[in-house]
This record gives sequence, structure tokens and C-alpha cells, in this order.
Amino acid sequence: MVTFDQALDKAIDAILHCYPDIQWSDIRLVRDMQGKLFVVLPDELVEDRSEMERLNEVLTGALQHYAGSASPAACLSDTLSGAELLKEPAIVYYRGDHAVHVIERRAMGENWLLEPGQPDLSHPPRFVFFSLKGGVGRSTALALWARQLCQEGKSVLVVDMDLEAPGLGAQLLEQSGKPLYGVADWLVEDLVGNPADSLVPDMAQQSPVVPAGLWVVPAFGSTTDQAPQNMLAKLARAYLEKPNSEGSQLFAQRLQRMLQALEYHYQPDVVLVDSRAGLHETVATTLLHLDAEVLCFAVDLEVTWQGYRYLFSHLTQLAQQKLQQGDWRDRFKMVSARAMPENFERFLDRSYGLWTDTLYDESSEEVGGLSFDVRDEAAPHYPLIIPRVDVFEAFEPCRDLRRMHEAQIAAVFGAFFSGLQSCLEASRDQN
Repeated sequence: MVTFDQALDKAIDAILHCYPDIQWSDIRLVRDMQGKLFVVLPDELVEDRSEMERLNEVLTGALQHYAGSASPAACLSDTLSGAELLKEPAIVYYRGDHAVHVIERRAMGENWLLEPGQPDLSHPPRFVFFSLKGGVGRSTALALWARQLCQEGKSVLVVDMDLEAPGLGAQLLEQSGKPLYGVADWLVEDLVGNPADSLVPDMAQQSPVVPAGLWVVPAFGSTTDQAPQNMLAKLARAYLEKPNSEGSQLFAQRLQRMLQALEYHYQPDVVLVDSRAGLHETVATTLLHLDAEVLCFAVDLEVTWQGYRYLFSHLTQLAQQKLQQGDWRDRFKMVSARAMPENFERFLDRSYGLWTDTLYDESSEEVGGLSFDVRDEAAPHYPLIIPRVDVFEAFEPCRDLRRMHEAQIAAVFGAFFSGLQSCLEASRDQN
């Protein structure tokens, strides 16, 4: 039996068997929503149709149920897309020296397949707080850094993108102080073609945890609280692509438009985004397509490292073409959450091993290469640290800050804030 993990290699072997000197740059392997494979060859390669028949025979035998059809190979001109197929987003799968372009047909869109674009200097600095699982203190760290920035005189916009487990709205706003609308409300209205930007003035409210400057956009606004039976129905539609006359607009593109509208209206100095946890399709947007610094929260557990290895191994397929300005991989930063001092060296070693095996290049001396020493504190793998302290377990700022001393916050989060300040200054220098 041929399995999913074997099918792509078997397809490549079949192609090499029939065309041993093939050039891979104009070859496309298309994997459909079930995982079945089709091979598309340039017309000039197929001078003899009997060669194509031979390839179809070999592919069908090699792939078994993963053959896209009885004839899984075709010429480019035989496809509905024609030459446009070569322009579609594709991951790059390396098989030895062969760089194979694979087009993924997916039920949930292409957000994980799009490489981040060039840096955009027109918006304020953005920071995304991400974790594979909840309960690591990600939202608490975001809320307290937002408060710290406001105390320094900055205006901060906080956006709760964790639509399935919303928390920041409840943490930073009183229940009676929520705005009318939230992220999900904007997304569902935009989907049907309503002027969603008209909601923006009613999407954020000032948090009471500081005198001024902290604007909070919840996942769902008070209109959803008044009709809670609609929440799951909204959620099911919020993530969808938006059809239009030019095809469709991906979730990443929709979220970018929403964030730009919020920034234009509220004019923040810094934007903090609380990402959904896990590896859902929508997480690709917050990690890759918001032009943001990404903080990857991790606890030193095998399940955490395994999850990040799944994520980074996929992202490796997007890191083949280096950007002209900077490198999106260098905007990721590990965070050792709920950390124990005696475990730091183990965390550092495991983080360095993860990055070395996946997103780092073999040498920084190659063109556009990304590589660091294990002890380089500026490197993505070198973690910012938040020690574990019981007083911050189940912490709710609106309820608990009034009994908290500033010295307690500084002792736990001071080093973390300092590290983020360096990232913020670097982002400002770039802008």
C-alpha cells in the first residue's frame, strides 16, 4: 500500500525513470484535496505521445490510489489553466538536488502556501503572540506589555485574533465596556459585501487597566453577546475566502485589509495581535502575512518541540527564495514561557537544534543565508524568558492588577519587556 508520505517520492521516481535528464523548473506536481497527484509537463518535453503513455503507466503503478486518475500525467496545454499554472503558489520540495514544485489544492485555501511579501514600511510596528497550545501565558504577556508601552506614553492597538478561544477582550475590557463589533463581526460582514470598514469606529474600546492609550479590539463585540446563539454561525463563516470578480480573496488578504483600516482609524504607535493557537489554516495569516515580528511561545515539553518541528518543516519549503529586503525567518523569536532557571540550557539546545534542522541555512556566508551561533542572543532560536510564578497563573488584568505591585511584574516580565523593546527599536529603525 502506498501512503501519503510515500506518494510524492514515488511520483518523482516515476518521472525520473521516464525522463532521467528532466529539468524541474517547468514541471508541476499538483496534489488535489484528497492528496492524489497529477504531473504536468511542458509541451516541448513530450515530442512523442508514446512517452507520455509510458509515464502514465509507470505513475499509475507506482502511486496506486494516489494516482490522480487513470492518466495522471498531462502536458501544460492540456490543462484548463495552461501556462497560468506555472504562476500559481507552490511549495518547493527538495529530493536530493531536485527542486520539485508542488501545487497544493486545499479545502481551506492557500494561506500556508504563500511566501511572505516584501516588508511594508507604511504601518506601525506589529507583534504577533503565538503558541501551539493555550495555557502558556501568551495573552497575559501581551496584556502586560501593552500596559507597559502605554505607561511609556505610547498608543497601543491590541487585536484578539483567537476567534475560537477569545480572551483578550475579557481580560482587558469590562463586560459593559466592550465595543459593538469585533474581528469576527468585520469578517462576516465583509464576506457578503457589506461596507465592513464602517464598523471600524465601533470595533475598539479603551482598556481601564491604564488611564489612556490602550485600544482593544475583541474577537466578538457586544452585538454577539446580545445574540450569543449566533456566535458559532459567525465563526463558521469568518474564515472563508471572499469571492469577487477577480476570483476570490484569501483570508490573509481580508485580514490585512481589516488591520489596515483599524490602524488608519486609531493611529496606534504599536499593534499587538493575539494569534489563534495551533496550526489551523488561519494561523498562517498571523505568522506569515501581517508583516509582523512573531513571538513563538514554548514550554520545554516534547509535544511542544514536535509541534514546532511540524510547523517549521513546512515553512522550510517556503524559505527557498530569499526576499530582497531582509528575511521573514529572522522576524521570528522563541519565548521560553513558564520557564524554570535550571532548564534554560536544555531549552536553548533544543531550540537551536530545531532551527538548525529546519529554518536555518547551513552557513550564513551563502547568498542570503540565515545561520547563527548557539549563543547569539539576537538569533531567532535564542529565547526571551518568562519565568513561572504562581501569582500569574489564571491572571486577569482588570481584576488582579489593582492588587499587584509593579515590582512583582518587573521581576517576572522585566527581561521579556527589555527584549521586546530591542525588537521594537529595530523595527522603528527599519521604518
